[in-house]
Amino acid sequence: MEPPPTADNDRKAASSDVNTAPKPLSYAEKLLSNSFPPEVVARSTEKAFVQGVESKVIGTSALFNGRKTIFLSKEDDDFMAAPFQYALVGKFSHGYPSMQRLRSKFEILGLNKGFKIGILDHKHVWIRLVDPNDYARIWIKQIWYFNGFPLRVLKWTSEFNPNEESPKMPIWIKVFGLRPHWFLHQFLYHVASMIGKPMKLDEATTDIANPMVARICVELNVLDKLQPDIPIQINGKTMFLKVQYEGIPQYCKICRHRGHSMAACFLREDNTGENNDMRTTVEHQVDLRTLLQKKRGNQPKIGPQDKDANGLQDKEKPNDINDQDDMLSSTKREYLKDNVRQYQNSH
Repeated sequence: MEPPPTADNDRKAASSDVNTAPKPLSYAEKLLSNSFPPEVVARSTEKAFVQGVESKVIGTSALFNGRKTIFLSKEDDDFMAAPFQYALVGKFSHGYPSMQRLRSKFEILGLNKGFKIGILDHKHVWIRLVDPNDYARIWIKQIWYFNGFPLRVLKWTSEFNPNEESPKMPIWIKVFGLRPHWFLHQFLYHVASMIGKPMKLDEATTDIANPMVARICVELNVLDKLQPDIPIQINGKTMFLKVQYEGIPQYCKICRHRGHSMAACFLREDNTGENNDMRTTVEHQVDLRTLLQKKRGNQPKIGPQDKDANGLQDKEKPNDINDQDDMLSSTKREYLKDNVRQYQNSH
């Protein structure tokens, strides 16, 4: 016969319940669990230790020019890039918010699955997504605004170079001549694949609200020759679906940036137009400021000027520098001049 419960027994039972209660998650664990699926979280908690590294050795090593060198094949590089197929690059050209604010803004976008954002350099961030629909949504919009700062979204590849902008971008196309019963997404994606990689159908197309035209977003290399139509063979007869492209931006092969043509590129030595005048203005901008300060009786200040009352630099103040101004740094200028020479030698 069991003894009747006592206050002492009750205290022991309560103590036992407390000891067996699950341990609360740390802030880092909560952040990981909210951002990525459980299998990714588990991998993240182990990957920092040598014991958690798989036995597969990536790449080979040998002496090259008298030094130990690692050799990576394309297969090795593709293997490491595979988990990041839905990664994008965000480019802040006119200032940027704090990383904490940027992440908090992404939290309220209502993405289907998790994300991670990290800094690549002083104006590029790496946006890692795990859901193809989130990937399409973020990239197709092209420009997002966070605390007033424009963020341009670029395609990320394993060969990403911060001094260049990828010519691959989401472009909306209109396809004319489809029969109404052809508005199945499987077939429309097949049709769009003749132009580029299909990404999304617009709502009117999915609802067949306008059977005269199908509107589809595709990943397109704007340097490729644009196809004016898509031929279809049916019952021994050929018909052509007319294709229209929406808002294809100009892309310069010299500086490898979008937004202007090669003829207007300010890096061309024979360019004496408006862009060349802008380059001269930018190059002498510091001298003009110095002269103005001297006229006012002030000495030019050296170092960051955008500080608050506590002497802390305001990292969120927009820069008065545009994309082409940014390319005037010495390192990037030399890099782009090499591109100009290579382009001129090949033409």
